[in-house]
Amino acid sequence: MAKLTSADPHHWVPIPQVLTCLESKFAGSRVLDVGPGHCPLPWATASIDFVDVPGAVNLIKCDLTKDPLPFPDKSFDFIYCRHLLEDSWNPFPICEEMSRVGRAGYIETPSPIAELCRGVDGGSPHYRGYHHHRFIVWEHDGKLLFVSKYPVVEYLALEQDRLVSALRQGPRYWNTYYLWEGRIDVQHRQSPLDFDIGRDYPVLLKDAINQSVNATNAFWKNMPESNAIASLPQSFAVV
Repeated sequence: MAKLTSADPHHWVPIPQVLTCLESKFAGSRVLDVGPGHCPLPWATASIDFVDVPGAVNLIKCDLTKDPLPFPDKSFDFIYCRHLLEDSWNPFPICEEMSRVGRAGYIETPSPIAELCRGVDGGSPHYRGYHHHRFIVWEHDGKLLFVSKYPVVEYLALEQDRLVSALRQGPRYWNTYYLWEGRIDVQHRQSPLDFDIGRDYPVLLKDAINQSVNATNAFWKNMPESNAIASLPQSFAVV
C-alpha cells in the first residue's frame, strides 16, 4: 500500500506564501499568536501558550484548555492560531475565547488528507496522520468542522494512492486554512448525535476530504497570483 516515505518532503512548517499574504494585510495591527509552539509569528504583538516558547513575542502563559484568555473583548485586530486545535482534548472553549478577544483571524490545522494518509508523521510510519492528534478539522461553507479521529481510521479502505499523490504535490493540501471575521463558526460532528460510527463515519470522512479540497482550492484561488500554488483535481474518495 502506498505511503509517504522519509524521502518525501514533509510540510510541517508554516507555508511562506501564506505568511507573506497574512503579513501584508495584518502586520502593524494588534496581533495575537495563540499557541506559537516551534514556529512563533515574528510580527505578532503578543503571544500566549502554556509553556515557555523561545522567540515568542510578549509571551503570556495560560492553560488554553481551561482558562479564559486574559484580554478584554475585541482587544486584537487579528489572531493567528496554527496547528493547535487538533491537539487539544477540548478545542471549543479556545475557539470561543479567540472569537471574544479578536476581530478577525486565521486558523490552520492539518487537512483531512494529511490526517488520513499513511507516512505523514515523523519517520514516515505506516499509521495514518499524526499519532497525537485528536480531531480531523476542515472548512465547509464558512464553518470550521471537527470530528474525532477514532482509531477505526486505521482500518478504513481509503484511496491511499490519491492521498499520497495529493501530498506529494507540495504543501497546498497538507493544511486546512480558515480565515474568519467577527467570530469563528464552529461545528462539532459528534457520534451518535450526528452520525453512527459503524455506518456513517467512512462517508463523513469522504465528505471531509472532498469539502476540504474545495475549500483549499478556493483559499488559494483568492491568494495574490505571486503567492499561488498550483491546484489538483478534486477527486478523492473513501471506498
